Amino acid sequence: MERDRKTVIADAAIALLASAGSKGLTHRAVDAEAGLPAGSTSFYCRTRQELLTVALLRHAALDMADLQADAHRMAQAEWRADDFIDLLAERVADWLSPSKRARLVARFELFMMASRDPELAAIVTQQRQHFLLATEAALSRAGVADPAGVAPMVLVLVDALLLDQIRASGPVLSLSQQKAMFRMVLKGEPR
Repeated sequence: MERDRKTVIADAAIALLASAGSKGLTHRAVDAEAGLPAGSTSFYCRTRQELLTVALLRHAALDMADLQADAHRMAQAEWRADDFIDLLAERVADWLSPSKRARLVARFELFMMASRDPELAAIVTQQRQHFLLATEAALSRAGVADPAGVAPMVLVLVDALLLDQIRASGPVLSLSQQKAMFRMVLKGEPR
């Protein structure tokens, strides 16, 4: 039961971070967002730090589940670098989709908070290692040379594309432009 309640709390915290930012994230606001009795969030997460930690870990788990689904898809057939480029573009589009947009906004809110909080930064660093390993495995499966060297660049490029496109107040890169960027990183080809 406790795990389910913490998941509900974490999901509500993610929703609040997306809609109200870090200033809107309070125990009381999480209770209201989750439809829980007053004091529930404080019972499961005594401090704001604990609340941010469960939100950050839940967010990472949701993103990792998406990457695991991608890995399962890759295991079903032979993959080349071009197939992986298509998959990366699809992953970016999925994380920018209306159903996941709030989660993406919360991600960058959490990253900004982690830039000023050593405890959160340590969690982000630890979770990033999981993402690096998953990316490295996918690159290896796609036959990309030097997966360990390319994986960090892929993560940075995905984050940059997401951050650039989530603002939505300016022009966004086309699908062909995104694929060209991925191709440059994976294959060293300009276009």
